[in-house]
Amino acid sequence: MKIDRITIFRLAIGFGETRYATGSSGKAQDSVDGTILKIDTDEGLTGWGEVSPWGRTYLPEFAEAARVGIDVLAPALIGADPTDIAGLHALMDRHLDGHAYIKSGFDIAAHDLLGKAANLPVYRLLGGRANERIPMNCAVYHGPFNEMAERIAAYREGPGYRIFSTKPGGEAVSDIRLYERLAEIRQPQETFIADANRLWTLTDALKVARAIEPLGFNLEQPCGTYEACLRVRRATRATVTLDESVLDGDVLARLARDNAADIVHVKLSRIGGIAAARRFAAFCEIAGLSLSWASSGGTEIADMAALHVAAATPRDHLFGLWSCREFNTETYACGASHITDGFVVPSEAPGLGLTPHEDAFGTPIATYR
Repeated sequence: MKIDRITIFRLAIGFGETRYATGSSGKAQDSVDGTILKIDTDEGLTGWGEVSPWGRTYLPEFAEAARVGIDVLAPALIGADPTDIAGLHALMDRHLDGHAYIKSGFDIAAHDLLGKAANLPVYRLLGGRANERIPMNCAVYHGPFNEMAERIAAYREGPGYRIFSTKPGGEAVSDIRLYERLAEIRQPQETFIADANRLWTLTDALKVARAIEPLGFNLEQPCGTYEACLRVRRATRATVTLDESVLDGDVLARLARDNAADIVHVKLSRIGGIAAARRFAAFCEIAGLSLSWASSGGTEIADMAALHVAAATPRDHLFGLWSCREFNTETYACGASHITDGFVVPSEAPGLGLTPHEDAFGTPIATYR
């Protein structure tokens, strides 16, 4: 099988009325600038990939740069075998050093193609379905307590979530009070996470961590740097997750050595896609770490890529999955799994299991042959 054509679409993925607030700064995300990749082969099969960073300041990745990098890589991949995943990554590395997130879109499309060629879902290519049902994590963005409580109630009553990633405002005193009030509405069998997304200073993070430890919250990415997060980890007995600090395998190995976290939250684009995720999962199983998976943002394409990785993650090492479609107002593909009673069930359909609505992507911005 050879790559015959690569088509690129730019897609504005809107959140409707939702304004995803980052702390109490007033900054809010209301859409994602998405890039969709369609790879056609000489055997008539089509694979779909996606690179949809969460804005320009969340991680060291952004949409405009992704499209520039795709323009570098796509011509070099014409004629390559997309089912040779290792060979495809080696070819991309020869033409572009680093920039894993740019390569992740091609990686996802290649796995979609490999699954379709083998008539198997992607998770079976990764070792099989280790989880019949995958627990879902929702993002409760920051706001006044009453509004956050209303969102938690809606997540409980609709999709049935049991894992709530609650976002602070960024100031220790008010955040401690917020978490004291949130703890009062937590129900049995629910997990509440104080997920700062790097928002706190070290001083504030230490204050909050010590104050809320008796409340039973998990603590996620309290500070901007690995070293600061490690200081917080050593000051609390709470379950700790690291997310934004874990940019690559080197940091993951250091995390395990330092016992810096109990859970690693991994965004597929950040590490380069599904092939890298398989290596991360194998390492975490050996190191005794749990994993939480997600894509940074995007459509059903990015979302189902993360779901397949979660489905193949050993059951004892899977914490959960966040759906990057949580705030999307439009549907861009059929075949995606839906959340029921707080879980999703992976499909048996081949590849990613999706049929994208290509008309919804508009006119291609680039085609390579």
